[in-house]
Amino acid sequence: MQRFYQVRNRIIKEITQLPVFRDSSELAYTAALEEYRSKLPVISPQDLDIVDTIRREGVFVTSLKDLGICCTSLLTDAAYKLLPTIPTIPSKNKYEFAIHATPSQIMSYPEIFLWGLEERLLNIVESYIGLPVAYHGAYLRRDVVNNVQLKSRLWHTDMEDYRNFKVIVYLNDVSEDGGPFQYIPKYLTSLLSSSLNYSSGYIKDETVKKVIPESSWNSCTGSSGTVVLVDSANIFHRGKIPTGSDRFALFFDYTSRRPKYPFYCKSSLPKDELSVLASRLSELQREYIYWRQN
Repeated sequence: MQRFYQVRNRIIKEITQLPVFRDSSELAYTAALEEYRSKLPVISPQDLDIVDTIRREGVFVTSLKDLGICCTSLLTDAAYKLLPTIPTIPSKNKYEFAIHATPSQIMSYPEIFLWGLEERLLNIVESYIGLPVAYHGAYLRRDVVNNVQLKSRLWHTDMEDYRNFKVIVYLNDVSEDGGPFQYIPKYLTSLLSSSLNYSSGYIKDETVKKVIPESSWNSCTGSSGTVVLVDSANIFHRGKIPTGSDRFALFFDYTSRRPKYPFYCKSSLPKDELSVLASRLSELQREYIYWRQN
């Protein structure tokens, strides 16, 4: 059954990339942005600077302390209690390079998932995306030191929506050899994309270097508590291979409620676990996680 859905999704994606469908979709998207513009939340000058920087560069780097989102202490307390329970090596599959906290582990520390629904954070995300927001949940992952260079360790852009918003929180100090998030600035992403006639998929370093010199690849290094806010649909990015130490990080994922490819949007938690957490949410917060119903 999974194979069936993979084939179906690929066929749908290929059809929607045909000019007649692509142009129609983009016109509808642009109209939706314009219609919703007057309904966007009013945010502070500090948060507006975050949004404007991501529009310009594709990335904004800060810290949990400077970001100042409510309940951050609950988030960090929960995350650091969970870290020791994450295995030190991936599965026996030699091509694996990341270990994720399981849904049951996340459910043991619900403060992690709930932090992604803090009102101020959602207002920042909505102001950038420009449409009502869908929250796809939180992930805690350990990227291990090994030589595997596949999937998210290769250059790519995300395809779920016209704008994908991710919040990445480092849970340990991440130096250049610690597997930092790397990106190519927005204006160079456009150059690379057009040069390669890129639509989706993963690209090796050797291919990127032919167009964009390594000196223009930006690494987001920082101490524990560093936060990277990024539009992962509009910049080439990857997780650099860690060579000196494993990287521990939280990921919070958002799109609009009318994503470009809704079948690629998955919640970090199964339906039953999501229902348990939903019982603790306001009606407004539930709209962010049950966006498909609307």
